[in-house]
Amino acid sequence: MDMMFRSHEFILLLYFLSLSVLSYDLFFRNRLARKVSFYLVVIAAVLQVATFIYIGVTLGRIPIQTTFEGIYVFSALVVIIGLVHYSRSDSEIAFSLYVFCAFILFSIYTFAPVAYNRVTEVSAIMNELLVIHIVLALLAYVLYFISVIHAVIYIIQYDNLKKKRFNRLFFSLFSVEKAKKTMIRTLVLGMLFMLISISLGTQWGVYIFGTEIFQDFKVLGTLFVLMLYTALFFHLKIRKDIYQFAWFNILIFIICMLNYLFITQLSSFHFWSY
Repeated sequence: MDMMFRSHEFILLLYFLSLSVLSYDLFFRNRLARKVSFYLVVIAAVLQVATFIYIGVTLGRIPIQTTFEGIYVFSALVVIIGLVHYSRSDSEIAFSLYVFCAFILFSIYTFAPVAYNRVTEVSAIMNELLVIHIVLALLAYVLYFISVIHAVIYIIQYDNLKKKRFNRLFFSLFSVEKAKKTMIRTLVLGMLFMLISISLGTQWGVYIFGTEIFQDFKVLGTLFVLMLYTALFFHLKIRKDIYQFAWFNILIFIICMLNYLFITQLSSFHFWSY
C-alpha cells in the first residue's frame, strides 16, 4: 500500500497548492489564480474519488466501515460540495473554507498510523442497515459543516453591516439573508439525517449488541450533540438572535467533530480502524 500512500500525499499536495493559490487570489484579486486553484481542486477531487473506487475494488468491500475510512469519505464529500457551491456562488472565500476543511481531514486520514485490511471487525456484522446508518451520518456531518460555513459568513457580514464596512470582503461573500437561510436549513436537514441515522444504528446495535449500546461513549456523545442542536433552536425561538445562533452553531460543531474524531476511540463498537 506504499503506492497508495504516495497517491494520498499527491492529493494532499494538490489541496495545499490550491490553498496557496487561493490565498494569493484573496490578497491580490487575481482571476487567473482563482481558476488555477479551482482546477487543482477538481483534479484532487477526481483523484480522491478514483482512489476510493480503487480501494473498494481492491478490498472487495465499501471502505466506509470505520471512522478512519469515514474521514476519507467526509473529506471527499466536503470538497465536491465545495466545488458545486463555488460554481454557483463564485465566492472564493467560502470555497477556501471548504478546501481548507478537506485538506485538514485528508491530512488526518493520510498520516493516521493505520492500514487497510480486507476484513474488519465491522465486516462480520455488516449489513444494509449499517451501511445506510453510516452514509446518513456522514451526510449529516457534511450538512453541519455547510451550516457552519454560512454561520461564519453571517457573522462576518453582520459585523460589516453594523460597522458600515463595505469593503472587498463584503462584496466577496453572500448576503446576510442568504447566509442565514442556508445556515438554518442545512442544520435542520443535518439534524434530520442524523436522527434517522441514529434510529437505524440503534436498531442494528440492539440486535447485535443488546441494550449495552446505550452505555457506549460514541452513542452518548452523538445524542448529546443532537440535544445541543435542539437546544440551539429553542434558544433561537425564544431569543430570536441569529448572531448568537451562528456563534453557538460554530461551537457545537467543534464539539461534534471532537465526538466524531476522538470520542470514537473510546467506543466499544464504533471502530477507528481495525
